[in-house]
Amino acid sequence: MSMDDFVQTLTEEQKAALIKALGGNTEVESRWQHEEPVSEAVDGPQEVEQTPPPDMNQRYDEFVMNRQKELEKASKRPVTAKENAWVDTGEDRHIETPETARTPRNRQPPKMKRVTCSKCSSMDMVNESILCGEFYRCSRCVGK
Repeated sequence: MSMDDFVQTLTEEQKAALIKALGGNTEVESRWQHEEPVSEAVDGPQEVEQTPPPDMNQRYDEFVMNRQKELEKASKRPVTAKENAWVDTGEDRHIETPETARTPRNRQPPKMKRVTCSKCSSMDMVNESILCGEFYRCSRCVGK
């Protein structure tokens, strides 16, 4: 795209902003009135209000932690048992648990499988659901 084609695609407002920018005027209006300046290169230098730094002692006091001497010695005190202050007042004694029959256990017993340790060749009975892989190691050989 040539420069002439580019200039023809611009609106009148864009052409005016381009002429203003090329004419050496460093002040460019923001696109919208509510927009904050983006940078000094586009919108010119910004005025920053500087506040004087606070007093050094005031800044130091914000970061000082005052520890109580009792808390420092708390870890060195032996633990002693205290009297239990809870008293059963018997509230909600009107609620009774109904007598019901126990639920029968219908679960199948675990399926055990006889396996041989691949390191020491000892035979073990192991739950089939936790076995995986080809090489089993017994509890004595796991850490070796």
